[in-house]
Amino acid sequence: MQLESTLIRYFREVYRLKSIRHASSSLNVAPSAVSRQISRLEQMVGVPLFERLPRGVAPTEAADTLARFSRNFLLDVERLRGEIDSLRGLQRGHIRIMANEGLVDYLLTRTVVSFHKRFPGITYELEVAGTSAITRSLHDGTGDIGLVFNAEADELLSFAAHIHDPLCAVVAPGHPLARAPSLDLSEVVGHTLAVPEKTFGIRRLIDSAVSARRLHLSPTLETNSIAALKGFARYGGGVTFLPTLPTLQELESCALVSIPIVEDSFQRASHDVCVMAGRRLPLAVSAFVDMLKVEADRASASDRPH
Repeated sequence: MQLESTLIRYFREVYRLKSIRHASSSLNVAPSAVSRQISRLEQMVGVPLFERLPRGVAPTEAADTLARFSRNFLLDVERLRGEIDSLRGLQRGHIRIMANEGLVDYLLTRTVVSFHKRFPGITYELEVAGTSAITRSLHDGTGDIGLVFNAEADELLSFAAHIHDPLCAVVAPGHPLARAPSLDLSEVVGHTLAVPEKTFGIRRLIDSAVSARRLHLSPTLETNSIAALKGFARYGGGVTFLPTLPTLQELESCALVSIPIVEDSFQRASHDVCVMAGRRLPLAVSAFVDMLKVEADRASASDRPH
């Protein structure tokens, strides 16, 4: 895994020097190579990053945002390298992971594979479970890491990381809401809905917002399956509520469309990496959490279609 990507390095030099020509000299590459990488990055994020001027370039607002992200990303890379260096002699270990279904396909399996390539002696248990079961496993020490959506406060648990991922309305491309730039919750609940069952963090967030707004929720489908929620929306059944990470593949293939919902609690939502409070984590577990955060940052840096 190439953590410090060419795209980020080239972008940061152009941003710092306000010139493709000066950046190319600093990087010791041809100006055309730098220009190609900047154009590629602009295509990925979907907006211009620099205004081309007769002499140099001027960063756009989007470039300022990306510069802040890239700085934090490179700091995280350095922290992760320090952890990895400390593990070079580690030959054996075991990590027990409990997670909600939505993060398994995209984030968790990617992280397990990346970590395994560096440390083939480490083995894993990965179990998909609801929030209550994940919490119990951390309480009783049968799980090392738990990943849940919008975890509730628990004095027996601490948060190793928060992966920001707002809750959105998800529909098929042909749905009447598909072209909306954003939606109010009241606009969503009037449509045919599929929602998770009540033990899910997603459902608790929905129910709380609906109650606070004095709206009425009348779902057509309730399920404990993220795949079923995505399928309901994908095949034209109606609207579901999901964050972005569980739907990245469908969003990138344009099988689904994700629309932001203007609801503060939805916008603040996150996937929470939980561990037992006060526990000194085994080195392998701690380093795995760091790599999990890096993989999540990579997802955040990619073009997330809405």
